[in-house]
Amino acid sequence: MKPRRSDDSASTSRGADKADPPDDSQTQLSRPKRARSGRRPGESGTREQILESALHLFADRGYARTTIRAIAESAKVDPALVHHFFGNKEGVFDAAVNSSFSVSTSFDETPFGDPTSTQASWIAQTYFSFWENERTRYAMTAIYRAGMADSGTSGVLRRRIESSTKSWSNASGYRDLPDAEIRAALAASHLAGLAVMRYILQLQPLAGMEFAEFLAWVTPALEVRLSTTLTPANPDESR
Repeated sequence: MKPRRSDDSASTSRGADKADPPDDSQTQLSRPKRARSGRRPGESGTREQILESALHLFADRGYARTTIRAIAESAKVDPALVHHFFGNKEGVFDAAVNSSFSVSTSFDETPFGDPTSTQASWIAQTYFSFWENERTRYAMTAIYRAGMADSGTSGVLRRRIESSTKSWSNASGYRDLPDAEIRAALAASHLAGLAVMRYILQLQPLAGMEFAEFLAWVTPALEVRLSTTLTPANPDESR
């Protein structure tokens, strides 16, 4: 006769036939984590990177020849990310030029008050300093090139010039002089034209001058524009 198995051995055998219950700690470790919502890490830096690339392209190529794809390639991001941040090219342009500088704010923050300096020299020094600075020069160039070449962005250039003209006029107290609005517009046109010749078209010898020398030539002519002794010619007198 075969020996009969004990209850202990039988229960051990039956227990071995069943799988062990899952370990809760192991299950939790193997469970995939849910993606976190909200802003992605580095999103702010990516946005600034796109704006920096766009600014250089707008300045070098102009508005019309700059595309969303070109901006994305320069910034080393997907074009969809550019659309995500700015919507379209106009949105990129507006954000790029507004993030870099504000000429009018500069005049607001540094009101005229130097007794050793004339209004004309103060205006010229402040305005052309933006063109001399490599960082802000790209923004200035982008605005001027886009404003002169594309009707869709010409308003940006016009508003910038009008805003900066109003700011320096208010800061210097020039607005209280006779025919201030006309004289301010003539002075602004004088400055803008010189900026285009020296920094965008790089007309010689203006482009090759040292900054101090350039200002020395510019300031006297600007003083004439602003002078109250300058009056419009009478057309009848020239006959």
